[in-house]
Amino acid sequence: MKVRTGDNYLYGGYDANILGYVAVSEGYGYGGPLTVVTTYSTDGTIAAITVPKNKESEVWFDTLYQYGFFEQYIGLNYCVPLTLGEDVDAISGATISSNGVAVGVQNGRQVLSEYLGNPYPQEKESINFGFGEILLIIGLLGTIALRNVPILKRIKWRRYITLGYGLVFLGIILSRPLSLTNFTTWIVGIAPHLQTTLFIYILVFSILGIAIFFGKNIYCFWLCPFAAVQEVAYSVGRGGIKPSSKLSKRLKPVRYIVLLFAVFMVLATGDPSVSVFEPWATLFAMSGPAVDWVLLIATLLFSALIYNFWCSYLCPVGAVMDLTLKARKLFLRTWSKKINAKQK
Repeated sequence: MKVRTGDNYLYGGYDANILGYVAVSEGYGYGGPLTVVTTYSTDGTIAAITVPKNKESEVWFDTLYQYGFFEQYIGLNYCVPLTLGEDVDAISGATISSNGVAVGVQNGRQVLSEYLGNPYPQEKESINFGFGEILLIIGLLGTIALRNVPILKRIKWRRYITLGYGLVFLGIILSRPLSLTNFTTWIVGIAPHLQTTLFIYILVFSILGIAIFFGKNIYCFWLCPFAAVQEVAYSVGRGGIKPSSKLSKRLKPVRYIVLLFAVFMVLATGDPSVSVFEPWATLFAMSGPAVDWVLLIATLLFSALIYNFWCSYLCPVGAVMDLTLKARKLFLRTWSKKINAKQK
């Protein structure tokens, strides 16, 4: 038996009689589409949920297993509501992945309910605007104000105010700093699912839009939570090594090499999650393989000695922002030359 509704499938297992059902459906996570496989008993009770195919960061997705996200579904019948945030709890730090799986389960449930002749009212998928999005907008507007309003520019510690905000809310509470994968998903033609990833749309397009229209990078050294962590590390380590301007100039292009390699790997594999290697992922998730912990510890040690070590010399997001500002400058220069040429 095989039933298809859109991109969602239902399979039946038989011996002499029906043994159960398996729904294979699609959801949308942080890195793009993910496949959700839900196993049901003959009466439509959920027996197991697996996600055999996804493009999520391993660090973040493992938290769903670690904190028992999937176990919440076991024993629930297809006839009961399965709304995330009401009937099933999302996992803090992996909210987008949680939402993606929840959508996949609901899509599979819909196929099963229709097959059994008891269609469950399909919940209208609305755009998820909540606590995280509000905190992000407050952070963005606050940073813009502190950087540009004359009276606020007099505040001596204004940069530390925004960095502290980014550390607490974007880093510790939400665990959603700006990542290279937020850009590379578009490269392979995977647009983030608007209904479940509005936060990403606001973050990416606000940061890029402000850089393009106003020529200011308000994120990297003002709002980035890992920049705040490096500031703390440098204060604790009391600095010590200050690369000469000549050496610093030679080291800065390393960021572009890291960016180029990451983009190459994404294009070669078609998987945006391979670009998730930033050390902050392990720090804020407090989870990850040994190699990620080594990278994190090494980065913090270097940051204790060299001011903003990761941001200045290795961060691929910083490279993206630099290229954006350089492209803007080149465009304006070219445009200005054309205007001057016409006037002459």
